[in-house]
Amino acid sequence: MMHLFILNPKSFWNMWKQTQVLNRIQSFFSTIENSDYNIHISRFPRDATGFIPAFAKTLPKDTVLRVYAIGGDGILFDCLNGIMGIENAELASIPYGHTNDFIRGFGKNEDVFFKRLALQYNAPTILLDVIRCGSSYALSHCIIGMEAEIVRSVERIRERMQKGNSLSLWLARKLHMMLYYFSVFSVITDNDLLLQQYELDVDGEKVSGDYLGLHIYNSPFINGNLHPVRSALPNDGILDMIIPNGKGRRQVFRMLPLFLSGSKRATPKHFTYKQLRKMNVNSDKILRVNLDGIVFFETGIDLELLPSALRFVDATRRGYKGVGDD
Repeated sequence: MMHLFILNPKSFWNMWKQTQVLNRIQSFFSTIENSDYNIHISRFPRDATGFIPAFAKTLPKDTVLRVYAIGGDGILFDCLNGIMGIENAELASIPYGHTNDFIRGFGKNEDVFFKRLALQYNAPTILLDVIRCGSSYALSHCIIGMEAEIVRSVERIRERMQKGNSLSLWLARKLHMMLYYFSVFSVITDNDLLLQQYELDVDGEKVSGDYLGLHIYNSPFINGNLHPVRSALPNDGILDMIIPNGKGRRQVFRMLPLFLSGSKRATPKHFTYKQLRKMNVNSDKILRVNLDGIVFFETGIDLELLPSALRFVDATRRGYKGVGDD
């Protein structure tokens, strides 16, 4: 087995913390005989997506490649897209991002397990479903419309803050939800988003209309501790979708906190719920698409669920639990 560590330096608000993590990796492997590892520092967004398959080609045939994404959901997204299509590839998460949405579904205090390399090194893998959206892949969600623009606004603010001093970098990590709600109010004035018309084919059913967006979930958590669809699981062979209806926008915005927390009171009146495996999306305007926190612009989308397409390292050894009971 080859252990490949991909580190996102932007996930660390000071160099000391990053160096500490790298030293732990080197110290751990110094005690392990006949074990191969490599460390790559991500240089720019999507760097790992190209680096991983190139690195895999240098390995002997039948080598198991276990890729560790060190950082947040962004580097996890890059590593996922890097390993898809590689035989004997596994994905692990070492969470140092500001949200780490995906691994929250493994249970409370999941960071304790996933940050301990001794647990990750010997941990088994579990099979998880993956979302394919065009030529990209996602673990947690595909969100189209207003929410994607909100995420884009948050990232623009955070990028400006990260160019400042250590305090500014620290605040960029700690004030995530404040930045999110600030961006909500800046985005809702965009009529092109509020009145966007979508042409949908959901598993062969035509479901078209003007919506505030389309929210497709493979796992429950987004933006930290928010969970609009509590039942979403990445191992059930189905995607869960909520569509905020275009009519009654004032009521929808009033219900937004309930919607984001997964309250059933918000869903029946203002939101349409569906389950799906395949979907095609078109619009007369550019589609803003949020895949696991990474925003793209598309003219049309072909989306499907790939069941059991990923071997994910379960450091907890207890499986994926989701949100759990109320």
